[in-house]
Amino acid sequence: MKKALPIVILIVIVALLVGGWMFLKKGKGGVSLPIPGEIKKEAGQEGESFTGKLKDAVARGLPMKCTYTQDSTTGTSYIKGSKVYAEITAQGKEGYIIMVDKCMWTWNKGESQGIKMCFEENVWEGEEGAGSAPTEAEYNCAPALVSDSQFSPPANVKFVDVEEMIGGAGE
Repeated sequence: MKKALPIVILIVIVALLVGGWMFLKKGKGGVSLPIPGEIKKEAGQEGESFTGKLKDAVARGLPMKCTYTQDSTTGTSYIKGSKVYAEITAQGKEGYIIMVDKCMWTWNKGESQGIKMCFEENVWEGEEGAGSAPTEAEYNCAPALVSDSQFSPPANVKFVDVEEMIGGAGE
């Protein structure tokens, strides 16, 4: 049971993030992922800092670093194009999320197993009106230097595909 608790917590966090993402998706296009972020402008970067929703940061089309704090959850997100890498701390646990195209990988610090979820369409696109849980997170964002290597899932973590895990449950 003790081994299952971190996985259950991770699944709950992922569900909240996906719910928030779907809620934000109701806006006028753009990205709508509820991944945390506070940002400091890097020296030599062009563009303006701003506070707002993550989808607005992605819509700017600039590599960005964003941070946020909401209740007991804090996070830092790195955005480049439609890719997002986030480091989130909630209830003393540190977790990570990578979103690229149609897939999302999530894992906790110090764990050798994580979760992979893929969607029917690109996570940044989709039908208007899909949604659920609201999020009040405001991100503090600024242009930043972001390496492509941040968007590669770690090789030392084994990712369980959620679709395979529940495979056939509805069939």
